[in-house]
Amino acid sequence: MKRKNGNYLHLSRKLFNNEGFKALSLNAKWLYVVLNELEHKYTGDKENFFFRSNDDLALDTGFSLPTLKKAKRELKPFIQMWQMHFRDTETKRLSKKHITAFRILE
Repeated sequence: MKRKNGNYLHLSRKLFNNEGFKALSLNAKWLYVVLNELEHKYTGDKENFFFRSNDDLALDTGFSLPTLKKAKRELKPFIQMWQMHFRDTETKRLSKKHITAFRILE
């Protein structure tokens, strides 16, 4: 079986054909692949975005924080990113920890 029981990742062919993607560094391309995997893992019927802290995303990619931040800047034309906080359900206060929300643009 070619796909080994469905354990594969669907990627846009834009990654290979689009001139904007061709200009990206290898780190930015790898980050795009990881973000696609995380989108498949963490989004569903209710949400069309997911979130990760920079520390978590650095672990996911194997990048240092400076390398991650540089790759994120390169991907701005291809993904939406915005800062957010968790809201405590009991106190209704926003968390001190910043996380970044991501949406892959098609």
